[in-house]
Amino acid sequence: MNIRLSEIKEKLPEFEIINFEDVEITGVNYDTRSIEGGEIFFPLKGENFDGHDYITQAFEGGAVVSMCDSEHVGSVCDLGKPIIVVDSIEEGLEKIVNILFSDISAPIVAITGSTGKTTTRDMLVTILGEKGSVLSTDTNLNTLWGNAKILSEYDGHEYIVLELGMDRLGEIGWACRALAPDLGVILNIGYVHAENVGGIENVFKTKKDLADYLHRTGKPLVLNSDDEWLQGIENDYSYQFLTYGYGGKDFRLIDSKVSRSGTTFVFVYMEKEYECTIGVYGKEMAYNALAAIALANLLGIEVERSIPALSSYKGFSGRFEVREFGKGVTVVNDAYNANPTSMRMAIDTFDEIFDGEKYERIVILGDMKELGEVSDEQHRLIGELVNSKNFNKVFYIGDSFDQFGVGKRLKNWQEAKEVVGSLTRGQRESAVLLKASHSIGLYNIVE
Repeated sequence: MNIRLSEIKEKLPEFEIINFEDVEITGVNYDTRSIEGGEIFFPLKGENFDGHDYITQAFEGGAVVSMCDSEHVGSVCDLGKPIIVVDSIEEGLEKIVNILFSDISAPIVAITGSTGKTTTRDMLVTILGEKGSVLSTDTNLNTLWGNAKILSEYDGHEYIVLELGMDRLGEIGWACRALAPDLGVILNIGYVHAENVGGIENVFKTKKDLADYLHRTGKPLVLNSDDEWLQGIENDYSYQFLTYGYGGKDFRLIDSKVSRSGTTFVFVYMEKEYECTIGVYGKEMAYNALAAIALANLLGIEVERSIPALSSYKGFSGRFEVREFGKGVTVVNDAYNANPTSMRMAIDTFDEIFDGEKYERIVILGDMKELGEVSDEQHRLIGELVNSKNFNKVFYIGDSFDQFGVGKRLKNWQEAKEVVGSLTRGQRESAVLLKASHSIGLYNIVE
């Protein structure tokens, strides 16, 4: 990206710019530890920090302009550097990001949902990469400022694929107004971040902001027709609209099955039946794949071209990653994060792949965070699911052990590591599932 400060001044006359100098902006940043020359600095606020305290450091690191709210401007106006003064950082960030990237010609795809965003993003990037260059990320950048950082790397790419995450009300709508996506998908609605926004109803309301933005601007939407929360959107959407799932009108899922070789699913599109096998595990992965195929279809890529591209997709670390640990011990690392939907998927998939007659089956689970008032109930339901599977050994880490109600409690991931390390091949091979929210630390066992 390259834009002069005079262009921002012309397009956003409501913002005062002190110490004006017509500098050229070549990137965005919000972290002084990685500031590069030519960047604009956004002083974001967190629970334990305020970016305004680092504006001086940002300029010393090479930033050419900084945003600053009116409350803090007195402390930086004497720096002699260009400062864009805004009433609130959020309002300024939204408007400035929209201006910074208004000249991007590539279609921007927005992906949101409670689970599966990263997987769907990677699947779509895999498909689009067969046809042209794709701007995206291989890290978990799904906030507005994270996506602004991604867009600052635009260099004539043919496609842009972004995740839209949330941890508070209104965040998806805020990101949409700033990033101006050209099409998007809502994958599902679950209890992720329900504690932060006041319940699953507000999770739905915030995710729905993507559909509302696309509808308001007359742009295409892809939707999971099997998600009960999303089914009402279809009746209100009057622009280009594709649905997928067992009840999908456009991409109708017929069957999915999982084995050690991956996940195979069958679907119908335009009255023709297709079969696709992907190298990741879980029947629900078929939903992510169909979402990616539908989005690619809207971008002009035929289904016949998407399927072979997806066949090369192998997933990534921490998402039902099957690894061999010594002779006769297999560890499934699904400890990147956890919520009720992904927890059920991991348990069901583990149960299906690793047969109880061949394997001694051990599950090591932990708390699912940020569930709010439904936390006790959801942990109880997961405990009931585990109890129905006849696993050989069950271990649990976290504060919700009493609600989970199954197996033996461990203090921390270090004790879980000792359990895994003590396994040796007996009459049967051993298979271990690791699944919990990231803060529990089970991922350390395989790292």
